[in-house]
Amino acid sequence: MLCCISCEYISGGKKNNGVLNDTIVDFSTVDVSPAFKECETLLDNDKTNCFRANIRQKFTKALQSFNISTHDEINETVTVVLVIGNTGKMEISDIHTSEVIEEKLPELPQILDSIITQMPNLLPATKRGIPVTTQYELPIEIKTKE
Repeated sequence: MLCCISCEYISGGKKNNGVLNDTIVDFSTVDVSPAFKECETLLDNDKTNCFRANIRQKFTKALQSFNISTHDEINETVTVVLVIGNTGKMEISDIHTSEVIEEKLPELPQILDSIITQMPNLLPATKRGIPVTTQYELPIEIKTKE
């Protein structure tokens, strides 16, 4: 007489034949871009374009209100790396600038910090309906004449 016993048949537990639902979320992109209040009702690309136009306009207007002067002609581009937190607060993460700007306009980082503190809070970017922190690079052309 031959008797075969298997633990699987003896086990009183339930066998799980279900499929594990694993979702991979790409956090390098967002579903909804950050926005100023005036862009809130727009959708997709219109909202993104509104944000870009508004941030450029606000920075340009604010920079023009400062009396930035130098004895030399400057034609440089500064890149300001902005971080927009999941609460909508904007901060400067980094400023990419040339040695010319550092030498001729050493006060520029303080001016940019001052501009940021005057900016209104934004509506944060969202991913799957959850507010997320995003980064935005803002190129600023600095042109002065002698």
